[in-house]
Amino acid sequence: MQQRIEEIWRELKRKVPLEQIFYLSLVLAFCQNQRKEKGKITQAGVKEVLERIQGYNLRVAFTRIFQFIRWEILDDKDIEEMFQIEVSLFREYLEKGGKLSELFQMIFAQAGKWDVYAPTPTEVRKLIVDILGFYKAHRIADFCCGGAGLGLELWKRLTIRNKEVSFHGEELNRNLCDAAQLYFSAYEVPDGEIEERDILTIPDTAESQSYDIIVLDIPRGQNVTEVYDEKDPRLLCFNKKNIYSDWIFIQDVLYRLKKTGTAAVLVTPGALTRVNEEILREQIVVNDWLEAVITLPENLYSKYYAGTELLIFNKDKESSRKGKVIFIDISKEFKRQGRRTVEITEVGLLQVREIFVHSWEVKGVSAVCSREQIQKNQYSFKPSQYIQQEDEWEFVSELVLEDIAQITRGAQVPKRADVVEDGDVYFLNIKDIQEKRIQYEGADKVRSTNSVCKGKYRIQKDDILITSKGTALKLAIVEDYSPEAYISGNLTLIRVNPEKYHPYVLFEYLNSRQGQISLERIQSGTTIRILSNASLQKLKIPEYHLEKMREIGKELKENQTVFYREKYMLEKQYENKRKHLLKELEVL
Repeated sequence: MQQRIEEIWRELKRKVPLEQIFYLSLVLAFCQNQRKEKGKITQAGVKEVLERIQGYNLRVAFTRIFQFIRWEILDDKDIEEMFQIEVSLFREYLEKGGKLSELFQMIFAQAGKWDVYAPTPTEVRKLIVDILGFYKAHRIADFCCGGAGLGLELWKRLTIRNKEVSFHGEELNRNLCDAAQLYFSAYEVPDGEIEERDILTIPDTAESQSYDIIVLDIPRGQNVTEVYDEKDPRLLCFNKKNIYSDWIFIQDVLYRLKKTGTAAVLVTPGALTRVNEEILREQIVVNDWLEAVITLPENLYSKYYAGTELLIFNKDKESSRKGKVIFIDISKEFKRQGRRTVEITEVGLLQVREIFVHSWEVKGVSAVCSREQIQKNQYSFKPSQYIQQEDEWEFVSELVLEDIAQITRGAQVPKRADVVEDGDVYFLNIKDIQEKRIQYEGADKVRSTNSVCKGKYRIQKDDILITSKGTALKLAIVEDYSPEAYISGNLTLIRVNPEKYHPYVLFEYLNSRQGQISLERIQSGTTIRILSNASLQKLKIPEYHLEKMREIGKELKENQTVFYREKYMLEKQYENKRKHLLKELEVL
């Protein structure tokens, strides 16, 4: 059935806008459920169904969709014929006992696949319903509900325990509100509503603590900074000038959740670690409202490739869970679904369910942490900072990077006009670090009088360079007799105090699997990863006997120097031999 709908839409979209196909398909499916007689699709026939609709909200929604549809598209015989085929398909499905809610589910799924809107992926909906579906509830809400598929699936599961659960949906897009109202009627929800609302607006105080369960899939690609409004009751403890909109959404959920309520919120990874909203994360931990954070695979949404994190809030945890948070990472549990997207595997879904229910700690997958542990990590909600990896080795150390090194972020990138061929000093960027070495050949040059050429940005031997901003984590160590060079703001300079640590030992640790895991944990951002000075300063490093470390470090440096020298000689020997042989070939 789903495949047949896709085939029909593929034919139709050559002539008809996808949004029109979506809304007309909903109307035609609804009409077939109301009047199952056969006949040609007509505007008058649909209007007849409209006039028989019971219920004010449904009638208003259907009327608006009816007015939105461009009925003149059916004047084209080919288009009318394709829609007629779809109607016959709907009729046959319903006559065989299929439910309108299931039919709508397929239509909404197709609309999501063709990017009419961005629904919550099927497996993610299943996961949320499985986690929240065993709670008792009287009032549930789905914020930014789109077609309301997530909220309605949860509502259906909750009615097993309580037949009188009311449902409330909120959506900013008026058309989607109306579509959700039709979906709502297909589920035969006896008590509820779909409301047009912008969550960024300040709520009425009467809305505080209204719902037992709330689900929210924060709109993708729309996270912007908003000016903090001190009158907003959701942000009473906030103290910054600006706030990212994703945290207004999260705070809205917590503000409108009952004292005994539970919520599931889908966010992108930046919300878990962003310094700007640290005080809000602190408040949540102090109040003991966070129950679990689950890292899901990337590319779950067809148009958006950033990662997805699922936050589970619970304002009334059971006694065995109080003061603890479960961190789970199933980011590797996915299978390819077409070219652009993936879906969560059944193994991944099962892992989450079992770990969440039993509070299990599984190496490489989950960790159960205290509030004190989260506090030590500046209230980061990032699961990878707490989950021990299978190939990770533990070490006991109180030594952090700021104890043994000076850490400096590079200069702002100069204007292109400042980069000149006859410059007398190098200005290094990410591209100039290759295979753990600085490649000066392709590096930009500037004049030594340029403003970026300050002493603190100048590299010297044994300095470690690391990418502070970029898609990949790169490191290099400055070798002896390097030319004069300065670093850009995309790089950070770690200058080790040789009286306290050996730079080559630190360099080897940072390049080790253990070091890479530790560095990845303190990175923030999604596609572009940020490694701040503050997080680097608190990075734990192994402690060694100083004299032994100096001895090993000296040998590591000598070993590297010999390797690069011999590698250079071998490459030169190879190239000379190659040229000689080719020259002999030319003589023949």
